Amino acid sequence: MAEAMALRFGLTLAQKVGCNRLIINLDNMEVIETMKEGGRSTGAAAAIFDDCFHFACDFVASRFEHYNREANKVAHEFARLAKFSRASDWFDEPPDEVVSILLNDVLIVYNE
Repeated sequence: MAEAMALRFGLTLAQKVGCNRLIINLDNMEVIETMKEGGRSTGAAAAIFDDCFHFACDFVASRFEHYNREANKVAHEFARLAKFSRASDWFDEPPDEVVSILLNDVLIVYNE
C-alpha cells in the first residue's frame, strides 16, 4: 500500500511541476508489473494502482523501470513518509528526512 501511495504522490508532484515525460524508478517489482499490466491489482491497494495507471496515461510518456533499493533510497524514503502526509505538504519544500539522502546522492555523483 505504501508503494502505491508513494507512486501516486510522485505522479501528482510531477504533474504539479509541469513534467510531461516520466521515467519512474521503483525498487518493487510487484508495483512495476502491476503498472505494466494496466494497474490491475486484487490487493488492498487496487484502487490506488488503478488511479496511478490512469494518471500515468495523462502524461505524454511514462515508463516504469526497476532499480534496486540501494540506488533508489529517496524513493524508498518517500514511500515510507507517504503514509503520513499529502503531496501538497512537500511541494514547496521536501521533508528533512529526504534532504539528507538527496545531498548524499549528489555528493556520490559529484565525486565519481
